[in-house]
Amino acid sequence: LGNGSIGGKARGLAFMNHILQQYSLYNEWENVRVMVPRTLVITTEYFDRFIIENGLQYVVNADLSDAEILSEFVASSLPQELMESLRVFIRHVKKPLAVRSSSKLEDSYYQPFAGIYSTYMIPRLKDKDEMLRLLSDAIKSVYASVFYSDSKAYMTATRNIIDQEKMAIIIQEVVGTDYGEVYYPSFSGVGR
Repeated sequence: LGNGSIGGKARGLAFMNHILQQYSLYNEWENVRVMVPRTLVITTEYFDRFIIENGLQYVVNADLSDAEILSEFVASSLPQELMESLRVFIRHVKKPLAVRSSSKLEDSYYQPFAGIYSTYMIPRLKDKDEMLRLLSDAIKSVYASVFYSDSKAYMTATRNIIDQEKMAIIIQEVVGTDYGEVYYPSFSGVGR
């Protein structure tokens, strides 16, 4: 969704999906299916719009705690057409969702940003309005994590400039298995 950058992590996932298709690797190994889960990417265009439309530019250089930043972002509104697109998307969701960062700097070969920004998990809910609210809050929370103290410190350590960072969002269905009323992800982790 959007016309901006998809970010480094989404670019890596798109490349991996292309390789899996090109070389027919989905079922290459016995009893193992390798795939990229159903994924929606929100481009950096919406990050820029969110910051500007909610007057959050001041956060870049403000001396706010992570909790204050999170509170400001969650209290703000995502663009209406993005909300409508997300409403359509969640109608087709059958699994819990992972809301992940995909900044322009992530998955950089020389300066890995893995684990720097937040990821949120959204449960699969029958109440789609509540699921949309949780998804919206998760997106805004990932946006907020760009400006957290640890993120700013890492940006400084890697000689990047925080106000040039742009965030795209990856929303993926969580791969896993239902066991009764509980859904267990197959695996999870961070590589740096």
